[in-house]
Amino acid sequence: MSTRSEYDRLINNKWQDHEHTIPTDQQAIRGCRAIYRKAMGKPWKGKVEIVRRKNQYTWIRRGVMYVNPNRPQWFHKAGWHDMTHDMSHYCHARLRSNERPHSNHQTRLETTLTNYVLSDGFEKYR
Repeated sequence: MSTRSEYDRLINNKWQDHEHTIPTDQQAIRGCRAIYRKAMGKPWKGKVEIVRRKNQYTWIRRGVMYVNPNRPQWFHKAGWHDMTHDMSHYCHARLRSNERPHSNHQTRLETTLTNYVLSDGFEKYR
C-alpha cells in the first residue's frame, strides 16, 4: 500500500507545476481515450459521453466511457488531474482485479499515466 507521502511525491507534486485548465469536451474525450490506450495497451472502441454532474466520476459503465472534465475533488483539481486519477483506478481494477484500489501497482500505473499526460507527447490533447 502506498503512503500519502509517496503518492504526493510521485503524483500530486507533479501536477502543482502545471496549469489546471478545464479541457474542452472534445479534448477530454480524445485525452481519456489516449489514457485508456496507454494503460490497457489497446484502444477504447465503445461509446464516449460527456457528463456534467459534479458528483459523477470519469468511469466506464455498461460499455460507455463517461468523461467528466470538471469534477472537483477534495484534494485533486478538476480537469486532467482528476480524469487521470479516475482512469488509473478503472484500468487498475480491470488489470489487477484482486488488488486493493491504492496498491503499489495502482500507484505505479497512475504515476505512468500522470507522466504521460504531462509529457509533450500528450500536448495534442490539451
